[in-house]
Amino acid sequence: MKKKLRYILDKVNTDYIILIIIAIILAIPMFSQKLDVYADDGIQHIARAFGTYETIKEGVLPKIISSFTNGYGYSWDLFYGPFTAFGIIIMQIFTKSWVNAYKLFCFILLILSGIFMYIFVYKLSENKKTGLLSGSLYMTFPYHLTDLYIRNAIR
Repeated sequence: MKKKLRYILDKVNTDYIILIIIAIILAIPMFSQKLDVYADDGIQHIARAFGTYETIKEGVLPKIISSFTNGYGYSWDLFYGPFTAFGIIIMQIFTKSWVNAYKLFCFILLILSGIFMYIFVYKLSENKKTGLLSGSLYMTFPYHLTDLYIRNAIR
């Protein structure tokens, strides 16, 4: 058993596991029903994902979400690119709830932001500890957490 565990730990970069654990700790308030998704951009993301989903179900490519603004339509990618809407739609398949899909998508983006910062700094400095510190700090920066918890901004 110890050999198998050692083999797995040798193959898996433990820095990624540490970053995921930090992201889980940072996401506890999000999944404990304390995130107000109706503030700032949160409801915009959820409504846009729902409108995109409905438009795709009608068989139309979502450039204009026709059911919005009293039937006049809403430009689909006016402020955010398509990745944010499709990401929430994919998460909705697993959660069956638009709000939980939004939260899960934000959680995944939090993990990815730490991992990509780690990779970026590791390639620059060629030092894993510096990369881990950078990825950890980036996820915990007040601006990043303000975007996540107060502004509901997906970056």
